[in-house]
Amino acid sequence: MFRSDRQPWFVRARRCLGALALVGAVAAAGLGASPAGAQCGETVDVAPQRSVLPGPAPLALGDSVLYDAAAPLAGDGFHVDAMVCRTMAQGIAYLQPRAASLPELVVVALGTNGTVTDAQIDTLLQILGPTRGLALVTPKGGDSPSVPDLYRAAARRHPGRILVLDWERVSAGHPDWFAPDGIHLGGAAGIDAFARLVAGSLSALPGASPSPATTTAPAPTTTAPAPTTTTTSTTTVTPTATSSAPPPVAAPQPPRRGTLTAKERDQLRRIILDVRLLVAAAMTQELSLLGT
Repeated sequence: MFRSDRQPWFVRARRCLGALALVGAVAAAGLGASPAGAQCGETVDVAPQRSVLPGPAPLALGDSVLYDAAAPLAGDGFHVDAMVCRTMAQGIAYLQPRAASLPELVVVALGTNGTVTDAQIDTLLQILGPTRGLALVTPKGGDSPSVPDLYRAAARRHPGRILVLDWERVSAGHPDWFAPDGIHLGGAAGIDAFARLVAGSLSALPGASPSPATTTAPAPTTTAPAPTTTTTSTTTVTPTATSSAPPPVAAPQPPRRGTLTAKERDQLRRIILDVRLLVAAAMTQELSLLGT
């Protein structure tokens, strides 16, 4: 369902107009130091510089690879927390006590340090719950070369719940994007490419505001006719008051407006999230093709 050759030309064009990362903000925020010179456990925690939706800002959680891209991603509306040498286990430990207050989108850029297991991916999904989106960034290099394939397989097992941001494939053939170790970001080109890939996940976030550099691109829309509400439906988009018949002598009941139940609101938000995940996955695939 994520094949890029099925996408219309305007989706591919929109991907080419991806948001420009605010690389200059790195120096302004004092984050220009190379992760290679940082100590394990050193952390940068950068607040979002713009609001992309009501409620908590989308979270980008990562290790030293995310370190240099923290400021540009904050400029795109992300709350960024990057810790040198952070493992997946440490990322889960960060998220678990914050489960009740996590945003609708969490980007996890981990897997360079140590190993990652299917059970840990399942734990991430349990922490986020069914109404939040999880984006996994495939690492380039690192301790376990099997991690990118594990992320892709997890997305296939959990369609609509996991978005893969395939940094390993997007960055293939671009050694200039990396430091000499082939893992960490090396200079403005690598920072820009990584930040644009992560910021692209905002397309999967219902109600998110586009980045300033993408406001001229047409936004994806969902124009399919909405199904009507039934007592057993789990895909309601626009509920109407047709689930019970009016009394024989009463006037027809007008459609409900603005009276969605909590369950219906959760269903609506999940459907929108699924649609946006599909769009963001197509964009990520197109960026991968452009990178090669």
